[in-house]
Amino acid sequence: MNTALYYFSGTGNSLSVARSLKSHIKGSKLYSIVACSKQKSIDIKAERVGFVFPMHFMTVPRIVIEFLEKARFYHPKHVFVIVTGASPKFGNALSQVEKYLCKAKVTLNAGYFIQMVAAHFPYLKLSKDKLPTQLYQEAEEKLLHISENILQQKNEFDKEFTILGTIKQIVPTEVKRNESHFTVGEGCIRCGYCMQVCPFQNIRLHGKKVQWMDNCHYCFACLHFCSKSVIEYKRLSVGRPRHHHPSIELNDISMQRG
Repeated sequence: MNTALYYFSGTGNSLSVARSLKSHIKGSKLYSIVACSKQKSIDIKAERVGFVFPMHFMTVPRIVIEFLEKARFYHPKHVFVIVTGASPKFGNALSQVEKYLCKAKVTLNAGYFIQMVAAHFPYLKLSKDKLPTQLYQEAEEKLLHISENILQQKNEFDKEFTILGTIKQIVPTEVKRNESHFTVGEGCIRCGYCMQVCPFQNIRLHGKKVQWMDNCHYCFACLHFCSKSVIEYKRLSVGRPRHHHPSIELNDISMQRG
């Protein structure tokens, strides 16, 4: 059975999961959701289809929703979702994906959460209970279990607490997407990392200034990959450590653009 793995990743957690999953499922292929979304039509013809992405604001990232709304499915036999994040079960990502798949007359067969090092501001902090290496090890162990179940086409779902994600959709928190919330400190050396890493090519270097355009998806890749850690998101990121997955480099994120 051929397998298509569609991923979106801002700081590398979801990309690392997608790559690991690919190594466990022979013959599977990786596809960037960002790159596919640029196509006039998205035709998904694989028999087994997986989606891997991070939890954003307790729900599905905007780019993933746009992808699902555009995609056309050709009778897949098994569809699954893997959501990464510090506490990915607290939200409505699985139920939201299921809703969009239902519109396309596709059944979601399985859904999983993998806890990773927190990377999504402004709500999350790096875990004080577990070291990053421990989280990565546990994530890989769970991924082995998930891979076996996917190969066996098991229908199963990790439990999610949807009420929080529902509340986040009702209450206008981001108000709504304001790029002016990003600022750059005096230590900026204009290395261009933020511009290079942005999956959406939404950042420009203009003279001595770094400018965010009007297509920010709040993946925070720019903030975490900044070479001097001087990019801030409002005051919520001040004093907090930056972190991206150790196996993922800047170019791995930027290559999502296709």
